[in-house]
Amino acid sequence: MKIVDRVIGPRRSLKRGLLLNILAALSFCILLAGAVIIKEFYEHLKENIEEALTDEAYEIVSQIDPSRAGFGLDSRALRFRGIEGNYRYTVFDASGAIIAGGETSDAIWRQLAIIALGHPQPVALPGDRMGVGLRARVVDHEVLILVSTFPKGNNETRFASLLHELEEEIWWVVLGLLVVLASALFATRQALSPLRALSDQAHQIGPSAAGRRLSVAQVPAEIAPLIGDVNKAFDRLEQGYQAQRDFSANVAHEIRTPIAVLRSSIDRISDPELTETLTQDVDQLDRIFGQLIDLSRADAALKTGFELVDLRSVAVQVATDLAQTALRSGRSLSVTGEDQVLIEGNAGLLAIGLSNVVRNALQYTPETSEVEIEVLADPAGWRVLDRGAGVPDNLKTALFERFNRGTLANSNNTGSGIGLAIVKSVAESHNATTVIEDREGGGTVFSFIFNHPS
Repeated sequence: MKIVDRVIGPRRSLKRGLLLNILAALSFCILLAGAVIIKEFYEHLKENIEEALTDEAYEIVSQIDPSRAGFGLDSRALRFRGIEGNYRYTVFDASGAIIAGGETSDAIWRQLAIIALGHPQPVALPGDRMGVGLRARVVDHEVLILVSTFPKGNNETRFASLLHELEEEIWWVVLGLLVVLASALFATRQALSPLRALSDQAHQIGPSAAGRRLSVAQVPAEIAPLIGDVNKAFDRLEQGYQAQRDFSANVAHEIRTPIAVLRSSIDRISDPELTETLTQDVDQLDRIFGQLIDLSRADAALKTGFELVDLRSVAVQVATDLAQTALRSGRSLSVTGEDQVLIEGNAGLLAIGLSNVVRNALQYTPETSEVEIEVLADPAGWRVLDRGAGVPDNLKTALFERFNRGTLANSNNTGSGIGLAIVKSVAESHNATTVIEDREGGGTVFSFIFNHPS
């Protein structure tokens, strides 16, 4: 089925539709050509039969040998007895005596007697039968040959002649069919090549290349208006995307500034306990805001901006950035596994995704324990291993939903419920999958695995 789809296109495709329409038109032409051949055959049936009868008469002449008994002809042969076959044959001498065969009458002889030497002539026979007479000289002996259609009627003869005619033409029809089919495949491919080019152009349009538009230079005139409308739609989308980016930038500025002012004001509070509580609240607010920005970036990610990324380098970068956080909380971080694993991706987004996983592991793993980032090569990806209390089976999928914080053991439940949603969004933009599993000996294994291209 895949081979058929590759040749003529998948179901409901424009390529398959064009080819099927061409084949339908071709089939109609073949039927029409067959009808014309049959019509022409019957229009020239008399000429064709007379020509065939003449050929048979010359064939009989070539077999005559006057030096042998019966002129070398076997009068008992099937063709001279006239009980089967498409034709019957009768051979006369110059006086009208029958040498072989049995087709004779006064009316027939009168027609044969006036035939000139070497000039075959039609002979009228009873009914719708046809005959041809031929006078020939063989070694000083004149003979007359009558070849006629079979007495019971000439339908079988006509049908045989028609089949012969069609057999002669069928090879040309098959050759023409193959030529037209090959031409149709080539023409369809050429006609659809501008659409493939448009598809490639559309694939390049994204947040990082929002100003690109589809070219109408090589597009058929019938499709050009559609492409123009699509470009106008892209214009409107770009305007909306730009407005969204401006809004995000303004929000980032408007919120980050009050947060900084609030943090400065908290530092001036004399009550240490209140200062610590408010500082934690501001830190959480700042973290939630940063995660929301990261989530919007991950949702907008497209493969057009991807480049080669070393997973080991990303893991080392994340471990370096979070090393102080781990040490302050009494935990440690390590990077193990492959030395270099290259994939196509966005290094910044991948670092954000991995950072969220590691932060979660540091939050839930016991003090003095280690969080391990393992770099995988086959398949490519990471595994983040901790020694926490583990994740219940009913939460292993639900934790990836936005704003779903779940209820984990030893958790103060201060998370925003966005971190793993960011990880899932980053994974989906990189054709990767995320899985939470139990670790042997206690703890959790979080896997971020890149799927092979489909």
